[in-house]
Amino acid sequence: MIGERTIWVAALPSTNQFLKENWQRLPNGTVVVAEYQSAGRGRYNRFWHSPEGGLWFSVLFKPRKQIKPIFFTKLCSVAIVRALSSMKIDVRIKWPNDLYYDKKKLAGILTEGIFEENTLRAVIVGIGINVNNDIPKELKYKAIALSQILSRTFDLKVLLKMILKQVNQLLKRYWSKPEALTRVWKGLLLQKEGMEVSFIYEDQVKTGKIVRIEDDKIHILTEGQELSVSSLEILDS
Repeated sequence: MIGERTIWVAALPSTNQFLKENWQRLPNGTVVVAEYQSAGRGRYNRFWHSPEGGLWFSVLFKPRKQIKPIFFTKLCSVAIVRALSSMKIDVRIKWPNDLYYDKKKLAGILTEGIFEENTLRAVIVGIGINVNNDIPKELKYKAIALSQILSRTFDLKVLLKMILKQVNQLLKRYWSKPEALTRVWKGLLLQKEGMEVSFIYEDQVKTGKIVRIEDDKIHILTEGQELSVSSLEILDS
């Protein structure tokens, strides 16, 4: 059961880092929450602003079968969308792992796999959601918090419980059929096949048309060639 063991602390450098250092001694489904992170990270090792008031947590998965780590990214992103939709908050996923509300970033996910001799031993999914925290002035044009959307504060423990309930339900439903979860996840993406997008590739800003979105890759037609990549930064429109 995901969340059966939850470790809630006042502060950590990073909840992902804590689980990377302690995964062997902790059971599958352990959740670590920090009220404040001093060294939270997002994709591309970017600093993630994690002050008090936000929901900053990581989930430890120890799968008994070999499965792509991106399965857990999709699992958690869909779980967050569904949990928030129950409060009439319409959130969508920016490929592959950010959550947006009204063109502003609400949450981010960082998934890290732990391998031993090419065998997947653990997956750590770090999740950061802007909830009651203030958004820094320099980020207000592109980020938003739940408290701004509904003009009220949230109980972080209740919100976490809602999300983990969805994670457990989705895990039970899609563990043996990950391709079905991919279809659900694709339906919640902001980016659709046939859409024109701007993106960063090899340190250059490019534009192109999304040809196909697969399980763990996106195919984009740009400058007469089709790129097939599993990691790419699509720029906000």
